[in-house]
Amino acid sequence: MSTQPNQMGHPAAAYSAATPTAARTGWFSRNWKWFVPLILIVFVGLPVALIGSVFAAMKNSDAAKESVLKAQGNPRVVQKLGTPIKEGWLVSGSINTSTTSGDADLAVPISGSKGQAKIYVTANKAAGTWNYSVMEVVIEGSNERINLLSDVAAGSESPTPPPVAPMQPASQPTEQPAAPAAEPPATGQAGVIQSQETNTGGLVAELTECRRHEGVLTIKVRFRNTSNKTAKLDLSHYNDSNDFSKYYVTSGNKKYFILKDTEGVYMSSLSASNGVTLNLDSGQTSLWWAKYPAPSTDVKKLSLVTPVTPPFEDIPITDN
Repeated sequence: MSTQPNQMGHPAAAYSAATPTAARTGWFSRNWKWFVPLILIVFVGLPVALIGSVFAAMKNSDAAKESVLKAQGNPRVVQKLGTPIKEGWLVSGSINTSTTSGDADLAVPISGSKGQAKIYVTANKAAGTWNYSVMEVVIEGSNERINLLSDVAAGSESPTPPPVAPMQPASQPTEQPAAPAAEPPATGQAGVIQSQETNTGGLVAELTECRRHEGVLTIKVRFRNTSNKTAKLDLSHYNDSNDFSKYYVTSGNKKYFILKDTEGVYMSSLSASNGVTLNLDSGQTSLWWAKYPAPSTDVKKLSLVTPVTPPFEDIPITDN
């Protein structure tokens, strides 16, 4: 009788074969430590960084900085807000600028030891220079507006009283030959050279400057709301290049149209391609300007034609 080898294996081997293999872990379980932070960066961090860069660009723009400096140096703003006057972070609005041209429409928050306010700034950049049509401080909690361009509160301007003539001594004749009245100089640009009604009731246009310098003529018109309600006036319309040809000056039988800079942008506060619309509260003002080729020096007067007012005629030209 033959003997068979023992077929029973080692007990440890049999136990090992009977134990099930542990399930393999999934991809997310192995990689969540770096995947979750990546998702947060893409969907949270990048939008926050983008929004922050937009706010920073508006806050650091020349238009915002200039308005804050003017507010800090304005005695009425300092009286209302106290010192020091600081700029807030959340500057809102829009700005589009290049090296030589651009436009800005901003609301800049500021605060002092006594209160808070916002500076509303509307500006146009032409030939590398910012020109401001609106720069006003609105005090929080009131309707008071302080015009930083004219350094007076909107609607609070009052005409300067005429000087009182000295009394004649009794020893002098009661009547003296009157000296010939001198023609008022055209340099009186702080005042109004000529006024016209506009297409919007209660809104008047005041021509304040007509200046010729080195072959360029600068025209400035201040629009003023004399009514007791908000007034709206469209100076130009969206992407309508024909609007620019409707603002021109005439001398004799010649027309002079608004100049363009080296990038083909009109040198005027009308140059924004999204159109220019004035929304002025009661007493509020807004400045419009444009640059033209200057007529020859023998021309002393001219006329301004616009689509929103009757013509300004016989405007004296200042040379400086």
